[in-house]
Amino acid sequence: MGLWSTLEEGILLFRDSCNVYAVRGTNGRWLIVNAGTGAAAAHVSELGEVRGVTVLLTHHFRDHSAGAARFLSQGAEVVAPYWERGHMGGAQTESRSGDNWLLYDLAWDRFAPIEPLRISRWVMDYETMETAGLSVQVVPAPGVTMGAVTYVVDMPMGRRVAFVGELMCAEGKIPRLSPLQYEYNDLMGGQNVLASLSRVLALGPAAAYPSLGDPIGDLASGAARLRANLERFDSIQPGYAARLRGSEDGIEEVIPRLYRAKSSIAETHFILGRSGRVLALDYGYATAGVALPRRAAFSTRRTLLHSVEALGQLTGRARIDTVVASHYHDDHIGGVGLLQRLFGTELWAGENFADLIERPAEFNRPCLWPEAIGVNKRLPLGEAVRWEDVSITLHPMVGHTEFSTLLLIEFEGHRVAHTGDQYFYQTSSGQNSAPHAGGAVFTNHVYRNGLALGGYAHCLSLLRAFEPELILSGHAVPYRPDAEAWRQLERASVEFDAIHKALMPIGEEEVHFGPESQAAMLQPYSLHMPGAGGTVRIHGWVLNPFNRKVRARLRFETPYPGWSAAPIELALGGRQKCAFEGTLGVPPGTRCRRLPIALDLDVDGRPFGQVAEAWVTAGFDSF
Repeated sequence: MGLWSTLEEGILLFRDSCNVYAVRGTNGRWLIVNAGTGAAAAHVSELGEVRGVTVLLTHHFRDHSAGAARFLSQGAEVVAPYWERGHMGGAQTESRSGDNWLLYDLAWDRFAPIEPLRISRWVMDYETMETAGLSVQVVPAPGVTMGAVTYVVDMPMGRRVAFVGELMCAEGKIPRLSPLQYEYNDLMGGQNVLASLSRVLALGPAAAYPSLGDPIGDLASGAARLRANLERFDSIQPGYAARLRGSEDGIEEVIPRLYRAKSSIAETHFILGRSGRVLALDYGYATAGVALPRRAAFSTRRTLLHSVEALGQLTGRARIDTVVASHYHDDHIGGVGLLQRLFGTELWAGENFADLIERPAEFNRPCLWPEAIGVNKRLPLGEAVRWEDVSITLHPMVGHTEFSTLLLIEFEGHRVAHTGDQYFYQTSSGQNSAPHAGGAVFTNHVYRNGLALGGYAHCLSLLRAFEPELILSGHAVPYRPDAEAWRQLERASVEFDAIHKALMPIGEEEVHFGPESQAAMLQPYSLHMPGAGGTVRIHGWVLNPFNRKVRARLRFETPYPGWSAAPIELALGGRQKCAFEGTLGVPPGTRCRRLPIALDLDVDGRPFGQVAEAWVTAGFDSF
């Protein structure tokens, strides 16, 4: 059949810069797995009857994906992994704009197509899709890239095969090790390859077809040999074999009906309802099944399922029904969108931070999850809400972030407090601990999260009044507060305020913007105008730095020809934080990405300069 060779009934191979597989579907429809240089596009007619072609890309490397443009030009549909959309779609700013100097981040981000690909559809982790008359499961398979997937296809005669990309090229071998070294001298990708192969093996494929190398008949044997070969690095990099084993997925009982996840970066806890339903307290990144590089970017923060199978063994229902968020940070809520898509999970969040979850582009705060997540129920502050027989009262909690809540939980006579990331107990070496294990209170305050004096003292007063038998936190094991724990919390609460008053001029009669040192903010912080120019409303808040009534003048700095915004004048009370609105005009036909504008502040004739900024994108579909 010309340049195509038959591997088995319904699967053919075209050798190019990578293996290009053709899989026969029904009614003349074909799947093409990976595109290589695109040379195979000129030979599709040699496959026989062709009434439709869908190209499945496993990962972004351009020796696999760049040729997709040639298939597209011939009317093919091109499908790619959702977590590769930055690299394939041209929006991966950290790789495209980064310098080549002082480079210690060694991921192969720049081995993406040099021109953005026009992708017909992005496929999601754990999705099962029907295409070309075949059932195709999308298996998350980070390895040489963080966004890679494996496609497991059920063939017409009942045979199941896996297209594994670069997870292996032969039994025990991987085609190239260099992309597995995400950071300087590590080999973190090896952990991800083995975990990805475990997910593929769980689906029981009869054969595996790699993108580089030859077909693998016994994937389980090949994976075992690969593990043994990777473990040999332990002889030259001690400790590597232990890292390959990764974290154990599963859960452990804390008290009856309350469980702790063994494999989440931020602590996740579960309360079992009497009905068998499951309530989660936060749900972020897994540690079992994926190793995340230190570089924090959306492309490196892939969220995978954790704890669900273990919960299913307890309840008979492998799902999570509701998540209550302690605060908005990505490591606490990043996995919720995945749960919503797979299980219809509801997200409940405090009314003081729900906006940051639903409209992250509006805000300039650290640790925002970049995608909007729907909040099903905004919980009032200071009022008890019920989930089955569980009573939950949320109180605003300022310290780690002003957009946080203290959760006071009661069920079956138990009283459990969840302090989010407010504070931990740490040893002198910086390890998270507990008060009975030699730890001391660590106030986890982050200024750009929003900070006010008195927050730790207020939290402590609420805890004392509640008298919890157990305290949960965001990054440490649960503990039962004893007299020493309360003493340390009291000391830290008093010291926190005293230290800041000693270090900063933040007295009642002094001119200041509080311990956060933030005079104003503009919203949306990431201002997106899909049309090329026009007018758009912009709003925000400004803080009076004086303890008296003042008049403030706000002026927008827009150093681009034709851009305009009228100045704003406000009357402010002492220390008042006041909202404002304005209109930004951008000339028609403007196309720009992330151009800054600034807000200049003058209070009673005293200039404070450009105190806030926002970033404007106009004329592009995405920010």
